[in-house]
Amino acid sequence: MRYFDEVWQEEEQILKIGLEQSRRNKRERMTTTFCIGNGESRKDFDLHKLRPFGKIYGCNGLYRDFTPDVLLAMDYNICHEIYRSGYAFDNPVYLKQWEKNPASMYEKLFYPETVAKFIGNVDPKEYTDEWVWKDEKKNFFVCWANNVDVMKEFRKKNSEWHEDDFKLHFGEDQEGYKITWTKKKDKVMGLGKYQQEKTNAGVLIALMAADVSKKIYLVGYDYKSKNKNVNNIYKGTTGYVGPKAQAINPENWIYHTKRLLNKYQDHEFIHVGDNIKELDVRKNWTNISYKELDERINSNKV
Repeated sequence: MRYFDEVWQEEEQILKIGLEQSRRNKRERMTTTFCIGNGESRKDFDLHKLRPFGKIYGCNGLYRDFTPDVLLAMDYNICHEIYRSGYAFDNPVYLKQWEKNPASMYEKLFYPETVAKFIGNVDPKEYTDEWVWKDEKKNFFVCWANNVDVMKEFRKKNSEWHEDDFKLHFGEDQEGYKITWTKKKDKVMGLGKYQQEKTNAGVLIALMAADVSKKIYLVGYDYKSKNKNVNNIYKGTTGYVGPKAQAINPENWIYHTKRLLNKYQDHEFIHVGDNIKELDVRKNWTNISYKELDERINSNKV
């Protein structure tokens, strides 16, 4: 005959083993994450193939074509675009340039002294891009302001630039107020500890991924351009520079990636695409081709 306390000890041990296995399974499920950049190298790669293998982080215009598990946007243009599209009501999204103001502040935007300070000596009615939701009470709004006089002076001083270089932040369509009224229920999240990170969207999502995973794939992180024009899959669309904009110097991206690698030295960062010689010497950095990524997916060895 066996007593209850003897049986319970065995049952308790079994429960402990089961709990530990469950925790181990959870850890293993989170060992791999994917960060999606918007370099042109990923144009023909099907991102849906990554879903069975881990959590997917993406940034900015990616939401137009694909729904990642985590979306982050930093520039004010794309933040407003994402919200106005309705994406933020069905999907969690981090918006960096997204400080809500109470409706009581709205009228103050159009005081003469406020207009002069924030958007210049202009008629605000002609320089206000405002988004209002039907059947939604106006409780809070998000606003961005660009001074018309300052922007015109900037374009004048940089007249040698191609007009496509101005489109992201200094185009005429960016002048004045951009106002988006928010809904009561959305899935916009604050960046918390990441709010003060002075880096770009691609490195920021990699930082977020590294906090939950030790194996991070970087897909569409091209860093460099193959010609004199900007390398971005969304160039020429709203919220991005034009197709003939100059290629961006990659030094800043590389610098912030080096900081990322230094911070997470016990992690494995797998870059997909052309070699980045400035990073290839790092022990926690590996480079593979898109063909090799496909092979890993097909063999279930991601």
